[in-house]
Amino acid sequence: MKNPYGSLLYVDLDKRLTHKREIPAGWKEEYIGGRGINVRLLFDEARPRIDALSPENPLIFGAGLLSGTKAPCPARFNITAKSPLTGIVGDTNAGGHFGPALKRSGIDHIIFRGKAEEPVYLFIDDDKIEIRSARYLWGKNIRETERLIKEELGDKKIRVAAIGQAGENLVRFANVIHEERSASRTGMGAVMGSKNLKAVAVRGTGKIGLFDENTFNKRAMEFHRAIAASNEYDPFKKRSASAGVYVTDKYGFLAVRNFQKAGGFEGIENFNPQKVAEKYYNGNVHCFGCPIGCGKKFKVKDGPFAGEWGMKIEEGAFGPLGPVCGNSDIDSIFKMNNMANQLGLDLHEFGQAVSVLMELYEKGIISEKDVDDIPLKWGDHEAIRKMMKKIAFREGIGDILAEGIVRAIKHFGKDAEKYVSHSKGMVLPALDPRMMKGSSLGLATSTRGADHLRGLVLCEFMPVMSAEQAKEKFGTEKAIEINSYDKASATIYYQHLALLPDLFEVCRFIFGLGTGTKSFSYDNLIELYTLATGVNADEKHMLTVAERIYNLERAFACREGFGRKDDHLFGKWSEEPVPNGPYKGEMLDPEKWEIMLDDYYLLRGWNSNGIPGRRKLTELGLESVADEFEKL
Repeated sequence: MKNPYGSLLYVDLDKRLTHKREIPAGWKEEYIGGRGINVRLLFDEARPRIDALSPENPLIFGAGLLSGTKAPCPARFNITAKSPLTGIVGDTNAGGHFGPALKRSGIDHIIFRGKAEEPVYLFIDDDKIEIRSARYLWGKNIRETERLIKEELGDKKIRVAAIGQAGENLVRFANVIHEERSASRTGMGAVMGSKNLKAVAVRGTGKIGLFDENTFNKRAMEFHRAIAASNEYDPFKKRSASAGVYVTDKYGFLAVRNFQKAGGFEGIENFNPQKVAEKYYNGNVHCFGCPIGCGKKFKVKDGPFAGEWGMKIEEGAFGPLGPVCGNSDIDSIFKMNNMANQLGLDLHEFGQAVSVLMELYEKGIISEKDVDDIPLKWGDHEAIRKMMKKIAFREGIGDILAEGIVRAIKHFGKDAEKYVSHSKGMVLPALDPRMMKGSSLGLATSTRGADHLRGLVLCEFMPVMSAEQAKEKFGTEKAIEINSYDKASATIYYQHLALLPDLFEVCRFIFGLGTGTKSFSYDNLIELYTLATGVNADEKHMLTVAERIYNLERAFACREGFGRKDDHLFGKWSEEPVPNGPYKGEMLDPEKWEIMLDDYYLLRGWNSNGIPGRRKLTELGLESVADEFEKL
């Protein structure tokens, strides 16, 4: 019987040896693929309390169940390890063509162990596996690295995921870039650098087996045509990245100048997505199997950055480099986006760090002497660029900031810590969650730190359901009220729903801005799963899989010492009210928060410290995890 699964590839970097294993049969239904199998491997491979930048930390690349098939938008891949930024599960995700190429090589997951004696890169050429020297690549930026690897291998279609100088220098929020698409958050680029692993290159030409190939392909193409013809995806098709900043400003959710304002940015019209598209974009760039094409070819036509070009800019560039730092110069944002993509830096962490320093500078808490004589004034993009280089190369104050702002802020003293907003050591720079009680809970209990892609309660700020539907689904009509604390059930649902795309490695934006579109829904995803595997499934089945994985990620954090004390928002989010806009005065009530957290733990089957109980773990087939907890 045909099935869509490939092998596990183990790479022992210190011994320069590789070997393959089959994916355990039970994992295929229990974890499905992508992020799910990645975290199972991480939990089993990583001993408790290891140093995230030591050779003991396993680094895992994973394709998804539908990667490389004819399903719409099956382009993404996950990278997982213990995070050097947060100390818990480090996990990140990117699109392009790398994931499908890996899947078509017959490999679903790569597990890197140890550390190479010299810089290397891994080359997968279908069945042929090589560990090659990367001495000549060390010190190169990511665009140069991709070009040189493709020249060495004689094939422009080789798919490369690489780190830049930030990863080499173990910046704790360094990322991994593939074709200018960023696998950011949690510092996976630093883990690659700690292993002397410069890049992974793949050429995969094989065919993926499917349980019912004919019906799968027929239905997949129907979904493609529906998506291509739909206007539901126009924000991605036509305007792309700056749309999110523009909209969240209007609705009062945009973080401005380190949360000094919630929306109302005076330079917001420069971010008007229609104007940005007309001035800078000159073509669409599609990930593998994508009928939408949110990637935009861009070019700055005049001014000091004339000639600056690229193939992709994320919303995660416009926010952190723009309103978060008080900067309304769009030309400079395209320039700094390119810098970050070549150096390999997570712009969320970087932008928040700079905005904190700018506020400290504004308030006289620090001076120019504290930051290498750089006058960190709001909107000064020259100062931002200087700081980016210092961090990437760990020069001067950049060496301290390269540890991440949550660690670095202690260096400045004088109550500076209260200016940093985060959860579990990870920041969220461009969105103010204080007025959204469910989304605040989702961010605080996210298994990788403050995370808008994996923790927002969509129904509380988007019209995705009625009060009656909320009552039926979550047991309370108040789930759709933005400032209600009756959100535990809704938070759990959306945390599980947000996990599903990462198992199949399909783009989450294919579901639109909510829980699905008329053109493609989660029911359609589940249908493709059944056609690919022969396993009959429904939403309840899939959400149980998501619950299993979420509990495993939580168990990893608990094993590292995390618990209730960490399930909070820290800094301005929790200490100050919303300063302006339609939600002015809203803030998190400490007593109501603790009651909401108790409700959340109860529904999850966790104890009062937020640790998954044996009953819940056993129910989810995680008895071995429960046994390990008892030993610890």
